[in-house]
Amino acid sequence: MTKQTHASSVNNAPPSRWIHRLSTVILFCMVLYAVVGLPNFHRDVTISASTDAVSPFNRLLWLLLFALSLPLMKAKWQDILDLLKSSGLLFSLFIFFTCSSLWALDFDISLRRILFAWIQIALVATLTCTISCRVTLIYFVFYSALVAAWADLIVWGIMPGYAMTSEGLAGIQLQKNQTGLIMMYGLLAGGALFFYPQSKKKRRLIIAGCLLLSFILLASKSKTCLSIVIAVPAIMGLVFLLNRCRAATAFTVLFSGVAAFLCLCFSYLLWCTFNNANPAAPFLDMTFTSRTDLWTFMLDEIQKRPWLGAGFCSFWSINPAIQPSLKTSMWFGSEAHINEAHNGYLDLLATGGLVGFVWGLAVVGYAIFLAIQATAHTQAVTENKAIMSKPIAFFHLSFLSALLIHNFTESNLFSNNALLAVALYFTFFDLCNWNRKRNVSEEKREFLRKQENLLRTRKYYTKVT
Repeated sequence: MTKQTHASSVNNAPPSRWIHRLSTVILFCMVLYAVVGLPNFHRDVTISASTDAVSPFNRLLWLLLFALSLPLMKAKWQDILDLLKSSGLLFSLFIFFTCSSLWALDFDISLRRILFAWIQIALVATLTCTISCRVTLIYFVFYSALVAAWADLIVWGIMPGYAMTSEGLAGIQLQKNQTGLIMMYGLLAGGALFFYPQSKKKRRLIIAGCLLLSFILLASKSKTCLSIVIAVPAIMGLVFLLNRCRAATAFTVLFSGVAAFLCLCFSYLLWCTFNNANPAAPFLDMTFTSRTDLWTFMLDEIQKRPWLGAGFCSFWSINPAIQPSLKTSMWFGSEAHINEAHNGYLDLLATGGLVGFVWGLAVVGYAIFLAIQATAHTQAVTENKAIMSKPIAFFHLSFLSALLIHNFTESNLFSNNALLAVALYFTFFDLCNWNRKRNVSEEKREFLRKQENLLRTRKYYTKVT
């Protein structure tokens, strides 16, 4: 056996007990804080409370988690380095984001946020290499969402005037969209756990938990998250069916779907031509709850810095004297609590420019490619819990689908301290880790096959001679 193969087998060995226990504790604390956060109970403040510059406790907690993970990094440093090498697309993207702080509108805020993004990336990469059971993350996401749901329910009963806003149930969160996002993420995890092999009692508890999450989601009136929860299972069902078909059949189904959609659009344009109708007429009155004003403003700002953008997270919730949104005469020009464009793609264009936008979409696209590969090449049940199974692969794919849909009306794409940004790191590293180990396993099989052929050849020549 070669040195490289021996090193790979050592890296793939099960972690020690203390490594598993410490990584489990850090993972639970990290996921619980990312999902639940800290209740503020001051929704009417003029400065956004979602930035890392506002809460000193936020900085202290992330630094504490990072300090606790240092022994894990020391124990598994070679495995972590190999994972970072296989995740070069994400790694290089954040190198670009780090460089963008040099031309950021607010250098101090941008640098602080990119440093905390690096801390989160280092934490997730470390935990990915030290957790011995791949399904642990999904359990913790589901449990954390249930904690948030019960907290929202209790606050709703004790403080109904505070918990239920005019737009929907916000509970302990700053706004109802955050509540809907947490419930949506928990439902995606619960859906994956439902298909994971377990006892009937646990399955019933998961169903009960999903019902509670669905109830809070409906009460939050978060249309985007509710639409995702309805659409994603249908998308996953289609992917599952295509995985079971031959490649030619799958391609035919996809091509037919795209062709049918294009024919429908072409027919609509023909109808508008014959009736002298404006094709955009059905969309003229759609404001998406005044989001179109924000999007128009963002397009104007993007044109000012088209290539490199305004710097990583250096557009919203920065120094009020230089924040672009506070200088406009539009309705949100005097409201500092508007801290996003309610469109993750426009925010990515505004902060990273065209370079960061294309790079960021390439990262998400590569993750989706790996997730589709994982759904096709993983087993439904595995004796080795450190290996990704099919329910986990479908969870990652469903999350990535939800992320793409969610960012059309909300902004969570590579934004610091956002729940979906941390979740994206977990998904990306887990998929890259699976792909890396799969490649190592294929190299081992190829090496053993060559050794076996060489041994057969030697036996043959020995008999001949």
